[in-house]
Amino acid sequence: MKSFLRVCLAMVVVVCAVTAAHPNGGVEDSSPFAEARRIGELNARHFYLLSTSVGNYTISQYGLGEVYVGNRKKYFNLKVSGRSRLERVYFLEYEGDLLLLYEAGVSGYLLRLDQSTRRIKRATAISEKFEPPLIKERSAVFGDGAIVPLD
Repeated sequence: MKSFLRVCLAMVVVVCAVTAAHPNGGVEDSSPFAEARRIGELNARHFYLLSTSVGNYTISQYGLGEVYVGNRKKYFNLKVSGRSRLERVYFLEYEGDLLLLYEAGVSGYLLRLDQSTRRIKRATAISEKFEPPLIKERSAVFGDGAIVPLD
């Protein structure tokens, strides 16, 4: 009986500690976006790699992208202004499309790319100081309060 009471007391202490650390009940909303893997140095030539259910993507620092679907390679271009280079890239598969969130120079962008045609369905400029957003009610909700519809 004493062991059972000790275990119960320990569980109560853990629950109290978690609740104190996370006032919303221990549940934290986190962004579903994943960071693309960067190969190369940031101040030199670099590429971003990511994989989806459709294929493996490679995106250069200048926004030139290619996707390998089976043994075929298909190309696309991301919106990058002037002489800017990609600084960070996040991605998420959303309703069969690819959402790309990236920083290029003094701009940030959220793109919705049709994975079968590689056409951009929607492109939205955002602040370059973004944090990956939450997805709520068919919109991307950023920490600064910006809401970008995904349709």
